[in-house]
Amino acid sequence: GQAAPAQGQSTPTLQQQSSSKPSQIRPVSLAHLYWHFLVFQNHLDTKAADLGAHGKNGRLMHNHLQKKLGFSDADYAAIRTSSVRLTAKVKVLDAKAAAIQKAGASSSSHYQLKALTVQREADINSEIAYLKQNLPPDKIKAFEAFLTQLFSPTNAVFRPSLPVGKPAPTAVQK
Repeated sequence: GQAAPAQGQSTPTLQQQSSSKPSQIRPVSLAHLYWHFLVFQNHLDTKAADLGAHGKNGRLMHNHLQKKLGFSDADYAAIRTSSVRLTAKVKVLDAKAAAIQKAGASSSSHYQLKALTVQREADINSEIAYLKQNLPPDKIKAFEAFLTQLFSPTNAVFRPSLPVGKPAPTAVQK
């Protein structure tokens, strides 16, 4: 497996099992749901700030997940803080993993990548602990239920790719 996804975002939220049935999926751990959510929130906040820097309103993007959760600004502050911190840590680990992979396979590269994976997991767990210390238990319960629902297989959108260069079916061409 990979040590860390590019920019903390490329690991799919639903991991396909290697079998003769490529559509078979298995759920991701709760810790990895936290990870994906926090990186996504940071992405939304960054995009919203970019919009604001260009004179556009990014508030809807900035507050989208907070509104879905129904959290106050005070409750959501810990999530935003954690999202910034985790995204920064994962980017550093991703850069290290990319450098190791670029250097090519060696007797130690596998172990170096494994160590980066262990560090990423520790960073994720550290942020979960931070959130559990800074949010009331009822908010943690609501947040974890939201994570599970948001990233559930029933919410995943699978888009089959159409062969390149072939016309769309007649029904689609109308």
